[in-house]
Amino acid sequence: MFDKHNQLIFYANVLIIVFGITLILFSDFILVGFLFIVGAALLMYEQFKQNKGAFRISGLEKTLTIKDTCGTRATVKQQQRTTACHVDNSVYWFKNIASVGSIGNFSINGQFPVEQTKDTHSKYQVCMALPTNPKATNGIDTVLSYDYTNAFGHTEGMLSHVVDDETDQIKLVVELPKGRSIASARTYCKYNDTEEALLPPVITGETRIETEIENPKLGAEYCLQWTWPEANIIKKITCYLK
Repeated sequence: MFDKHNQLIFYANVLIIVFGITLILFSDFILVGFLFIVGAALLMYEQFKQNKGAFRISGLEKTLTIKDTCGTRATVKQQQRTTACHVDNSVYWFKNIASVGSIGNFSINGQFPVEQTKDTHSKYQVCMALPTNPKATNGIDTVLSYDYTNAFGHTEGMLSHVVDDETDQIKLVVELPKGRSIASARTYCKYNDTEEALLPPVITGETRIETEIENPKLGAEYCLQWTWPEANIIKKITCYLK
């Protein structure tokens, strides 16, 4: 949680508290010891407060719905409860939105983002203004949605999520169209340039894949990957005629 500088401050405050307890137990300077303990405890509280992340996310569910067997049209809907950890937080950024194919039509709670950017790695970030009523420090239900075009035409597809804020749970769901069923699926985590296999996802009716991750690591990317057969020529023609 702390860097080296903050760790030294934390341990120094622990020693001050121990010193205060010693004064109370083994000397007549009870009031002085009490003041040492209270002062160090207040400093530790402020340190934890300052090192707390900007936001905490709970109940995050990210659903990818592919609308045709060619994978040309798809929609992502990300639902979560967003809690600001500091009262002066006025905006929230959805980050690391991978640009697979063409991406657009961003919407946050039914409104256009107040700002939208794209970095050098072709990843989007979109921003929403936090409401004052209800206060974001009490937690607000948030829904981000966007569309993909020509993004899932290959035999291998993936839905992923990068944990940018402290998050208690992630649920990834992929809904595939009927007529091009799942061949296989797996879940894995990428963290510190290493890849770790996770428990296999649940497959329902050959068209739905889902997985849940409890207490995901901050900074990690969680991936739900699947394979499906190549769309035949008739399906491709049907898709492009729509």
